[in-house]
Amino acid sequence: MTLDECREHLPDGWTQLIQQDPLLLEIFEEHEYDLEMEAVPPFLIQDLRDGNIEHLRPILALYGQPGLDMLRGLLEIDEASRDTATSTTSTGQTACAAYFFARFDPERKQAAIDAARTYIKAINRIYVEEFEEEPPLAEDGEIEFLSGQEGRDFEEQVRQMWITGEGIQTVDLDELNEWYRELEYRKGCEDIGLLSEALYHISCDYDLSCCLQWPMYDTQRENPFHGYFDLWKLGLHIHFPARDRVVLVD
Repeated sequence: MTLDECREHLPDGWTQLIQQDPLLLEIFEEHEYDLEMEAVPPFLIQDLRDGNIEHLRPILALYGQPGLDMLRGLLEIDEASRDTATSTTSTGQTACAAYFFARFDPERKQAAIDAARTYIKAINRIYVEEFEEEPPLAEDGEIEFLSGQEGRDFEEQVRQMWITGEGIQTVDLDELNEWYRELEYRKGCEDIGLLSEALYHISCDYDLSCCLQWPMYDTQRENPFHGYFDLWKLGLHIHFPARDRVVLVD
């Protein structure tokens, strides 16, 4: 694709800035997807990993402080996953990781517990204040850490429950997910929706994408994903197999 072909699907301010940046220009001109569906390359953030996220600063700065807050989150993700960006194969070749991920340090277990508690409190607060319902999660529940094959087996059983209905059931937070999806962007920030797929593809994680976009949403509520984001940067996924049980998987 040429930038001219992208132009009609991108804000004018974006195309001018892309044209001024050789790296962004190369990435967008190599974009081979259906422009009407994905005007922004879905792996844009991957193409900028390991020190090049700053190339997005001029575009995100168009949206003022909310855009700069999003940039800060992207920079934190890039830093947290810096040592997992590449690996060496058995033949000595260097391979790039398809997605961003961090590596958990067991010495940071207390930080993980604190982040999980913060996230649980934020979820409960939304149920009470937005839905006028009882909190779905116990704030003093058991927190369990799983790693290696045990962790992978657990997450596979959670996935199978979602696919086939057989496996490990988790607390139903669908109402919360629907609420997130219905949030509208601040006036003047609507264009940032063009980055939604690229933000999702950072780690195939809608919650992470929502966390990064939170400054752009038209809400005065504090970002409820702070704890979730801290867990991600620690290299952990959080699951709620019961109201009073939390499982953190590295």
